[in-house]
Amino acid sequence: MGGPCDWTMFLLLSVLCGTTAGLQITGIHVPRTVISGDMVHLTCSFEFNGDKLYSLTWWKDEQLFFKYEPSNNRKMVYETPGITVDKRISTLHEVILSHVDHRASGKMRCEVVAEKPSFEKDSMAANITVVDPPARGPDITGARDSYTTGELLLLNCSSSFSYPPTTLSWVINGQKALRETVVVYPRDKDREGRESSWSGLQMCLRREHFRNGVLVLRCIATILHVYNISSEIHIPDSSYIQSAPREGASTAGAGSSTLLLPLLLLLPGMLRGT
Repeated sequence: MGGPCDWTMFLLLSVLCGTTAGLQITGIHVPRTVISGDMVHLTCSFEFNGDKLYSLTWWKDEQLFFKYEPSNNRKMVYETPGITVDKRISTLHEVILSHVDHRASGKMRCEVVAEKPSFEKDSMAANITVVDPPARGPDITGARDSYTTGELLLLNCSSSFSYPPTTLSWVINGQKALRETVVVYPRDKDREGRESSWSGLQMCLRREHFRNGVLVLRCIATILHVYNISSEIHIPDSSYIQSAPREGASTAGAGSSTLLLPLLLLLPGMLRGT
């Protein structure tokens, strides 16, 4: 019989060669990002390696929502916030969620358990984010009809409740606003766990802010890579408006010159008649 070193080498070779592996999950598919209301397909692949499967279960974080027992072809669904399992078409290898909302965000885990005597267990997990977008696009408030150089501009941009909360950013004449001009306010949260977003813009207006007498401001609301909506306003420079040529005055001048020619043509005839 070999010594301790021989026994250690045997265990090491067994692990490397996979001779001790029983029931084992080889891969799962969980979409990384989906939109609230989407249908979601969850798949779990595994190898028996000589074992028989007792059960396959799916968990959201630590909450069980689906169980399959192949020995009696029994499927069980457990109520879980944000998850609606379509039991009719879900199978051993694929679970169909007919409807999800933001409460389904978190860690999805597939777990398999072997029949006795081994009761081998294996699991694999992946994260999912269910985006619940805002009901409407970002709103810009606080703007007056016009401004002029030297005045202080104070604006707010808000985005309604969403999950995850929107990220708000400001763009001034096509350029991202400087960090020191942006104010981020605390978020509000509703009973469903969604959050609203608020952002302020505060800056002293300079002549270069007005291009052809107009300042163009845009607020952009984004959520990951699946949501990107913006609102835009145009603010005129009041001094530019006042200094612009008045259309009424130029029209009156043109009208006086056109009336002068007929009067000159009539004048010789009037003189001859006298």
